[in-house]
Order: sequence, then structure tokens, then C-alpha cells
Amino acid sequence: MPALSRSKKLKTIRKKLRLRRRGEKTLLALYQGRLIESLKELRIPLLLLHLSLSVGTLGYMILSGGNFIDAIYMTVITIGTIGFGEIAKGTDTPEGRIFTTFLALMGIGVFTTSVTIVVRVFLLGDVITLLKYIKVLSDIEKLKNHAIICGYNKTSAWLVEALRKRRIEFVVIDSREEALKYMQLHNIKYFLTEEPYKKTALNAAGISRARYLIANMEDEAKNIAVIVTARLLEPSREKLFIYSTAPTDGTAQKLEELGANKVIVPDKLIANRVFSYMLHETGGFVSDLFDRIAYGEEAELEIVEIRVSERSSLAGKKLKDIDLRRVYGVTVIGIKRSEGSLELTVSGDTQIEEGDTLLLLGKPSDVKKATEFYREVLV
Repeated sequence: MPALSRSKKLKTIRKKLRLRRRGEKTLLALYQGRLIESLKELRIPLLLLHLSLSVGTLGYMILSGGNFIDAIYMTVITIGTIGFGEIAKGTDTPEGRIFTTFLALMGIGVFTTSVTIVVRVFLLGDVITLLKYIKVLSDIEKLKNHAIICGYNKTSAWLVEALRKRRIEFVVIDSREEALKYMQLHNIKYFLTEEPYKKTALNAAGISRARYLIANMEDEAKNIAVIVTARLLEPSREKLFIYSTAPTDGTAQKLEELGANKVIVPDKLIANRVFSYMLHETGGFVSDLFDRIAYGEEAELEIVEIRVSERSSLAGKKLKDIDLRRVYGVTVIGIKRSEGSLELTVSGDTQIEEGDTLLLLGKPSDVKKATEFYREVLV
């Protein structure tokens, strides 16, 4: 009964979140609104400039008998104080010179003021920055199956390097000034200078289309906030994989209960890696090989997991029936059974069951083809 009550509460929260989101502006819309507000300052000077050009052109057309080209040319050189002389017909008359005098007095002020305001708005204001940010937000909307990195530091920089090697697109979210300088130093293409735990920031980063989210804030409370908000926006652990770090096993367990797929304890990871070298003291080739495979550093081999879902057409089939080695060039090196046991002595007669996880070994390109196909089948 308590579990059912928690489930109902969670559904209610998600429903309220969806309703609230409909009334909220997206980050892109907010920045577009700011751009419009900044450009509003140009309305009066541009209107006055347009009025001066219209009055001048109309006046010179009357003086020259309807010659539009000469009239607008004479208006521009008069207002712009270029002064090539009286080239339009009728401008060398007393009436023409009086009109030119008044137009110059009126137009010079309007022209210089307009130019000053335009330069100030575009160069000294936020217009160019806003235009760049809007372009980034628009480009992010086109991303799919990308990674969202919340918090940029040295760990994030190593992660970015690995993602680039595998050509996985990513979006970084961090509002700190030092993080922004660090991102610019590493030429980060897609980044948001927002608080990562805010719904608007995660939605702008494309959380509904993302495949991975990494909560890498240096503040544990902010990591919790990122994970909780992200999981409320995307509840499915199969659609969005959330990863984070924690100082202890206890904290890691709490973060996983809150919604993270996997939480790493850095100190424990380093200790285990050192111990693996101790076990293979002759040279550490085995440890190095599996480390490189696990951390995506091995260019020739890769191991991935594919889970057989309830609706999968693979459930009940034997490995020889799907023949992954012949079709994709990858090998099933083991099967993690639904009850938790790991079966490594597999053969063509080994049967795949619902809830199993297949461990595939092969070249990265072959493994990618197999996983892309079977993710469609297994969903």
C-alpha cells in the first residue's frame, strides 16, 4: 500500500510538472524576448532616419521633376555630409539650396544620433551575445542521443575528450565564470551558462532527446538536485542514462535510489584499478586491455551490454539463430541472466531469455551497428 501511494504521488508530481511546463517559456523564447527588448531601442532613431530619407527624397523629386535616383542619392550625400555638390536638377536654385540647408541641419543630427545608438546597441550592448546564444540554443534543438554534462571541471574535460573521439555530441551546462573560461579554452561548441538543476536549462539542453546525463557538480547537494530534476523530466532509466560521482558507497546508493543509473566512487575506483595491476604484476597487459576497453580508450575492441526486454523478438531464441558473428562481426562473450548470475561459457545452443543482458565484444564500428539495430528490436 505505501508503494502504491508513492507511485500515485509521483504520477501527480509529473502531471503538475507537465501542466506547469506548458505555461513556462523555454530558454530559447526567453533569450529571443531579451533580444527583441534590446532591439526596441533602435525604433526611434531608425524611424527618424527613415523620415529624413523620405522627406529628402520627396523634396528633391519635386525639385528635379520626379527623378527618384538623383533625389535619393542627393538625400544620402546631404544627410551623410558627403557633399559631392548639387547633382540633381533644381538643387542649384535658391529654393533647392534652402531645402538642402534645412535637410542637412535636420539630417546630420538624426544620422549621427542613429549611428551612435546602433553602434552602442550592437557593440556595447548584449545583442551580439544574445544572437550567438540563440544560435547555440537553436542548434541544440537538432541534437539527438547526445550527452548532457552538468558541471565543467577537469573530470568533465577528460570526458569531453572521450566523447569527441567517439563522435558523440554533448551539451555542457554550468553558470560559473571560471567554468565558462575553461569551456572557451577547450572550444566547447554547445554550452549553456545556466544552473544545471533548473528545468529550463535541462529542457534547453534537450533532455527529452538525450541519451546520457552526467551530474558532475562539485557540490553534492547540486548533484542531487540535478538527478532529481532530470528524473522528473525523463522518468525512464532505459531512455535516459544518468551517471554521477559520490564520496562514499552510502552516498552513491542514495543517488542511485534518487534516479541515477550508476554512481562512481572515485577513490574506490582508483584503488580497484591499482589492485588490478597488483594482480597482474608481470606487465599488467590484461588490466590495461580491459581498462582501455572499459574506458573507451581501446580503438580495436569494445564491450557493450544489450538488455533483452519483455517485447523482444530475441527472447527464446538460441545464439546460433541470430548469428551475430556472421552478420555483424561481434561475439557474445557472456550473458547476465535476469536473476543476476553471469554465464560466460556460452555456445550456439545457449538460449536467450527475457530479461537477459548480452555482453558483445567486437570492433567499435561493428558493435555500434549491432547495438543500433538491436536497440530498435529490443525497445
